[in-house]
Amino acid sequence: MMFILPTLYIFCLGAFTFIQIRRLWSRNEKREAWIYGLSMTVSAAAGSLLIAGIEFPTFVLPYKIVFESIGKSILSR
Repeated sequence: MMFILPTLYIFCLGAFTFIQIRRLWSRNEKREAWIYGLSMTVSAAAGSLLIAGIEFPTFVLPYKIVFESIGKSILSR
């Protein structure tokens, strides 16, 4: 099951992305098609890792460290 769900997710997202890229490409919006394809590739990779239960580092951790103590002090009052 750990292999099937991410694979199914990537397949469905890939099909949808392929259709959208063909539509953009046919309207001579090649730059937009490349940007869309790149962003969907990154999103598909991140989404499949999250579905598989693999945690990866994010940029939220420094903000969490800074603002968590502020929030706890506000809530404790």
